[in-house]
Amino acid sequence: MAMLQALYSRSSNSVTEHRKKVETSGSAKFMQSYYVGYGHASIGDCGTTTLFIEGISLLAAKAIQDNPLYSGQESSTRYINFNHQTLIDPIGNQVSYAILNQWMNLYFQVFEQSKAYLTQIHPTPKHQDSQLWAKTLQARAFDIARGFLPLGITTQLSWATNLRQANDKLQLLLIHPLEEIREIAKQCLKQLKQHYPSSFSHHDYPEQTQYYQNHAQALHYQTGLNLSQTFQYQSDLDVNNIQPLSLLQQRPEKTNLPKLLSRYGQFYCQFLLDYGSFRDIQRHRNGLCRIPIIDKRYGFHPWYLQQLPDERHKSIETAIAQQLQQIQQLQQKYQVNEVAMQYYYPLGMQVACEVVYDLPQMVYVTELRSGSTVHPTLRQIAHQMHQALVDTVPDLKLYTDLSEDRLDIKRGLQDIVERTPS
Repeated sequence: MAMLQALYSRSSNSVTEHRKKVETSGSAKFMQSYYVGYGHASIGDCGTTTLFIEGISLLAAKAIQDNPLYSGQESSTRYINFNHQTLIDPIGNQVSYAILNQWMNLYFQVFEQSKAYLTQIHPTPKHQDSQLWAKTLQARAFDIARGFLPLGITTQLSWATNLRQANDKLQLLLIHPLEEIREIAKQCLKQLKQHYPSSFSHHDYPEQTQYYQNHAQALHYQTGLNLSQTFQYQSDLDVNNIQPLSLLQQRPEKTNLPKLLSRYGQFYCQFLLDYGSFRDIQRHRNGLCRIPIIDKRYGFHPWYLQQLPDERHKSIETAIAQQLQQIQQLQQKYQVNEVAMQYYYPLGMQVACEVVYDLPQMVYVTELRSGSTVHPTLRQIAHQMHQALVDTVPDLKLYTDLSEDRLDIKRGLQDIVERTPS
């Protein structure tokens, strides 16, 4: 398909004639001549592939997805039981593995206790399907338990991409600070070269590689944020010059603002959010949302503890404190850098986040992430983004779901199941 499209740029003949030429020359010879040999990189944009990457850490998954052009899917911590997934332990001794294993023990305990507690306090409503309600409660139990999953737990994802984007992204991952991610990039490139040898026979440029290596940590992680508030924002939006105002005032529900409104400025939002919900908001590619380094600076998000039965608060709090102390001692003893220590922290730890959105994207993320099925910790941020929009653009019609957190039967419906034959 890439070759057929490429011939349009050099010939006005029909695709039926181009097909004969491609079949005659063969794929390798054609791509060597037109893609790599002549630097015609846009041809690589027309050739697509999908990679399925399994058995990688949550850290590695996020690194692959840290790309405005990423398309794909990942196993959801909000719907899948991760209790039997393997763990990646970069230090690899008894102490480091014990930390990971204890997080998994807490994950299992919290999930089982949360499911039982939710079933007790939220019996099946009248006229509601009991199985569907049970799935809804189980989904909420996963919402609570996921806060205890360490970033060293393994997951799987797909990555649908064109050939040029695959190479560009993998070249960056080859200089990632984490060894696991560098190895994944090598394996992906090896597979792609086997399947598309002519499209991945690029020349190496030592100066370019050295430039990226010199800035590896800055390229892959957001550093330098030091937040004293849970949410703050600035905007340089030129509201007074937005024309016509009807674009703001007459927008129907479920309708995106036109991209032309991007020219009027941006929102800069900084906030604290647990890493689990950061993973959700980072999936919005049409903006800037860099990956923060996870550590213990901002503590464990209180929402997860608030969902537990009162009699479990103290013991779980104590267990978390002991875990964080063990992580600190492990880092000091083995002099491991902060990037590698991320494997040992759980998704419930709060991180300093920054997003940069133009007006259409700010509205899109605010409305979508305010929905009743969104994780409650992220809904809180969406509500604060809503207020930022109201204060900045008073003429804007918004459809944010500002309802309080509640159990929504839609969670039980958000599944992929085999249809029963009629």
